[in-house]
Amino acid sequence: MDAFLQSIYEFDLSVFSAVFSIANDVLDHIMFWLTKLGDGMIMPIVGVILLFFKKTRKAGMAMLGALLVMVILNNEILKPMIARVRPCFIFDPVALEANKAELGSKFDKILATVNEYAQRFPELKAKWIEGYKFPEIGYPNLAEKLPFIASELTHTMPHSWSFPSGHTSSSFAFATAVFANNKKWGIAAYVLAALIGFSRIYLGVHYCTDVLAGAVLGIVYGVIGVLVVGAIIKLIKKKDNKLSKLFD
Repeated sequence: MDAFLQSIYEFDLSVFSAVFSIANDVLDHIMFWLTKLGDGMIMPIVGVILLFFKKTRKAGMAMLGALLVMVILNNEILKPMIARVRPCFIFDPVALEANKAELGSKFDKILATVNEYAQRFPELKAKWIEGYKFPEIGYPNLAEKLPFIASELTHTMPHSWSFPSGHTSSSFAFATAVFANNKKWGIAAYVLAALIGFSRIYLGVHYCTDVLAGAVLGIVYGVIGVLVVGAIIKLIKKKDNKLSKLFD
């Protein structure tokens, strides 16, 4: 088992090494904004807006359905069940200690895992510390002007479990719903989803394997959302009631 885990972490760290080698201040800021596009409320808000237009109503429903499936399966089942510690903590006890208050009840469990991995994989820890620098990105001037979102204008370490990547899952679920209704816009949405996934690796808050799993699961969630919404709309039209006019 140790050999298998080590091979996974070696792969992930080799990806980090390649990504960190191109890191710079400009990319730090680009990746910050890309990551924000995958944050909690942006995509649901877009889905709700699409409900108001007949041409996009089906897509909006599929998006919201896919995101709901993602929240239930990713956040409530897979993340706590697998309980994978984020890379910014697993090889860096100093960073973990600095975030103790925010981690709350998770801290002791994460600390035990971090200590275990430090003993089992010392070479991997050394590679991480050598190549990793968490990009603390802040916008103090903008935060002063927009105090109601000041906390969103600084990139800080997230405190949920790592596997799978929620940002990536939601982005690919969203893109799949778009693609099912409009191929041209769907391709653009997939490109954006891939960039959001890359931003999670670039910022050091997800492993590459988290992002790859998130992408696959996101597509699955998107397909589920599209199929369920399609079946609901078909049933509504079959009954020929007032609701059917919403989808004519």
